[in-house]
Amino acid sequence: MILTITPNPSLDLVYHTESFNIGVTNRELEHREVVGGKGLNAARVAAIMSGSIPGAVRATGFLGEDNSDIALADLKRYGIENDFIQVPGKTRYCYTIIDKDGQKTELNELGQHVSNDEFAQLLQIIDSFNDLRAVSLNGSLPKGLPSTAYSTMISHIRLHSPNAKIILDTSGVALKATLQSNDLPDVIKPNNDELSTLLNRSVSENPTDALSALRDSRLTNIPVVVVSLGSTGAVVKVGTDSPTFYFVKTRALTVVNTEGSGDAVVGGMLYAFEQGLDTLSTIKYGMAAGMANVLEPTTGFVNLQNVGGFFEDDSQILFQKVPSAMEV
Repeated sequence: MILTITPNPSLDLVYHTESFNIGVTNRELEHREVVGGKGLNAARVAAIMSGSIPGAVRATGFLGEDNSDIALADLKRYGIENDFIQVPGKTRYCYTIIDKDGQKTELNELGQHVSNDEFAQLLQIIDSFNDLRAVSLNGSLPKGLPSTAYSTMISHIRLHSPNAKIILDTSGVALKATLQSNDLPDVIKPNNDELSTLLNRSVSENPTDALSALRDSRLTNIPVVVVSLGSTGAVVKVGTDSPTFYFVKTRALTVVNTEGSGDAVVGGMLYAFEQGLDTLSTIKYGMAAGMANVLEPTTGFVNLQNVGGFFEDDSQILFQKVPSAMEV
């Protein structure tokens, strides 16, 4: 079974404008409201890839009870089992403004406060599962939870589903605190900016630069590190004691929408882990799902035929093994 955990989901409002200027009145061309939060997008993609079979994918976390209807309806639509805890207040809004040149501006609300008792309820939900095969921990932590919350969740998952593969997709203080703990995930998936923050150094989308960063000792004990580099592809570290490094090159596509593509990568990997695939095939499925997402106007959505086409055609996703992390 697949489980996604999203402690701080969002409702995303995406505005398209001719231009966007600070300190003046700006007018939209169009907008849309979508259910957001990394884990909800990942759950949707994993559910689509699993055939939207009820119960194959479950999702939990915290939703503000005042405006949870849209999120709950989205879960039901894709056959995702709802294990969310509803807390007082509203699920946060995140605002994205995209001008005609593709320049993107974001404003993300902090989200509702989560109490210790509510966090204990989440841990009880995690403890109720003993057959998890793939789990993702997604996004920022809400107010009220300590920076160590993800490592606590991981320890509970390991106790009750020791064979589960765990993907951590977060950034900033939450990522740093988890990697400093004794309870580590199997996979992390930062982009180059998030890796820069983690390592306190600039990491560009240049594959050689990103591969060099993968040598950092703070990443040594993470079995799989996937660093997304936008349209360039990704760089990957597999293994701990004697790791292998790869540059993953993806075919250039005509982009419709990049929102949620990183979450789609996580959803694709969750599906592959649940199917028992090997590490490189799992990463390839993730990349295929991320590529399929950019072809869709809907955030965190894939067409199964496109995912399968990208995965099966070796010319679409190329794994280049790198003898040294300093070479591409």
